[in-house]
Amino acid sequence: MIHNLLPMKKLLQILITFTFFFGTLSAAEKPLKGILITGGCCHDYAKQKNIISEGISKRVPVKWEIYFEMNQQKSKEYLSKKGWADPYDFVVWNHCFAHEADTDFIGSLAAIHKEGKPALALHCAMHSYHWKVAQPKDGEKVWPAFLGVSSRGHGPKRQIKVTKVKGKEDHPVIKDLPDGWTTPEGELYNVQRVLTAEVLAHGENGVAKEPQACIWVNQYGKARIFGTTIGHHNSTMSTKEYLDLLGNAVKWVNKLK
Repeated sequence: MIHNLLPMKKLLQILITFTFFFGTLSAAEKPLKGILITGGCCHDYAKQKNIISEGISKRVPVKWEIYFEMNQQKSKEYLSKKGWADPYDFVVWNHCFAHEADTDFIGSLAAIHKEGKPALALHCAMHSYHWKVAQPKDGEKVWPAFLGVSSRGHGPKRQIKVTKVKGKEDHPVIKDLPDGWTTPEGELYNVQRVLTAEVLAHGENGVAKEPQACIWVNQYGKARIFGTTIGHHNSTMSTKEYLDLLGNAVKWVNKLK
């Protein structure tokens, strides 16, 4: 009987080892939960919601919720609901509501991130929620503080040449982005002020007097924030370079390798 029991014990140990290994592997591959907030003026959000979500998911396992609303008031009503962001690991902002002036509402959104919810902010998210808000006498507008930069206006629709900041070339967010990459199409945003952001790349369109910050990361309270002003056109968002950038950004804000 002893001779029969020994192999059984070894078999049991092997089974336990495999169960632990595959259990760990399964946990590591468990998809993140992300919510994409999108809609508003001036962009093809109907198609971009699919470009972004599907493109990121090919690079990072993500289970998506997509909130797509072109009406500013309806979007505000949804985003005013208590706990709307709670089920998700991170938020992607790809929307354009520049005329919102309700500082309490805007503050409630920024507070979600200050308390620890990571975010990606794309293109017109930089022009949302602060144009109609007065500059405080002491301090910064809440939404630009969350973003890490302040932007108003943009240049003509021209290709953008993206150049990495020296010393930042190997940052996890831009490590796969070719230095000097030129977008198929573009709309270079004017970034008048860099606040707390760590700028990773600048953009040039041949018209602006000087390169503009176009890719950065920011620490806002407890949360990591990624921002890029690139992304007006579907042709740019659909490129491997852009989607690799977003995939790396999702990993970075969620502290994944």
